[in-house]
Amino acid sequence: MNILLYFKSLFLKLIDKLFGRTGIFITFLGWFLLLTGLWMLANPERARRSLSGQSFVLAKGYVLISVLFLGTLLFSLNGKLSGVISFNILLVAIVLLVQVYFVLKKRIAQKINAWTGKVPIKFLRIYAIIQIFIAVAMLFLHKRIWY
Repeated sequence: MNILLYFKSLFLKLIDKLFGRTGIFITFLGWFLLLTGLWMLANPERARRSLSGQSFVLAKGYVLISVLFLGTLLFSLNGKLSGVISFNILLVAIVLLVQVYFVLKKRIAQKINAWTGKVPIKFLRIYAIIQIFIAVAMLFLHKRIWY
């Protein structure tokens, strides 16, 4: 789980190095956040979809890391065995891991959609207001305020 946070931090550092020091990137990002925040404030279902999508991407990343870890573990165990039987076991295990990944991804999407469906409109409006506040602060300060 820490490796995912490490890669996220590394990605944000790379983006900051490439674009973060330029004022025009911050201005574009601020205006984008402001416009989408106003859109979410006017249409709270948009905020619900945004929250659902962000949660799904994070959960999907955790599932992918877990499946890749299990696949790596299977490859290391297969290296200790030899013969046609071990190769067949490896192929079956890879097919099962791919199926497990897609089944878990589908179930996670259903659970996240059910969870975000229960979020009251009041909290979705608060989410949109926070996004608008961050965008206005970015536009006035000409600095990113996350990270």
